Amino acid sequence: MPKVQTATKESDVNELRTNTGLRRAGAVLILGALVLGGSIATAAAFNGRGSASGEDPASPAPSAPVVTPAPVISPEPSDAPEPIETPEPTDAPEPTDDGADVPTKIDLETADGHDVTVDLDEIAHLLDGAESGHPAEGMSVEPYTLKIENLDERTLKLTWVDFGIDNELALYLFQEGKVLVMVQPEPTTEVDAIGFDRELILTFKKPVSAGDLQGFLQGGLDTPGDDAV
Repeated sequence: MPKVQTATKESDVNELRTNTGLRRAGAVLILGALVLGGSIATAAAFNGRGSASGEDPASPAPSAPVVTPAPVISPEPSDAPEPIETPEPTDAPEPTDDGADVPTKIDLETADGHDVTVDLDEIAHLLDGAESGHPAEGMSVEPYTLKIENLDERTLKLTWVDFGIDNELALYLFQEGKVLVMVQPEPTTEVDAIGFDRELILTFKKPVSAGDLQGFLQGGLDTPGDDAV
């Protein structure tokens, strides 16, 4: 083969190697430039976000504020109320024997409408109470009799008959409390012979039995034995 051709081939090979090395070096430079550019862009973007939000990435996150509670003001204690004095109970009055709480004159209820009273002054000290009964029209007992009956162990009901007139009677107790005498004055003028019931209710301080008593109705104070009690 002629030498001229050999020399030409060797020079082409060297030129090819040179171009290949240059291309590699250029590629390395371009790659390095790209990497550097990407790093710079990343840093710029990071710094931009930090600036936009106003936060310093290197600064720690702020802690929550400490709230100090307001002091509680305790009300001043008021003066204790003064104790209310309770009045001491008063003793109930003891019953007296003078009959002061019992009326000494009782107005009787009458079916005929006449004014009739009974004087109890002689026996008021033995009583706890006295009142009129409620008689019906007519007569329920015999004339000139005094009927005595118990309503309870301390209460007696007296029933008798009088003419249809106004009258003032009186009651007495004789013979150590064994005889009750109702003094009923006789009419002083002419009257109808029709009689009407009269009733008197007596409550004694102590138990009393109608069976232990005798009752009399009379027109005057002719005592049947002893003095009045």
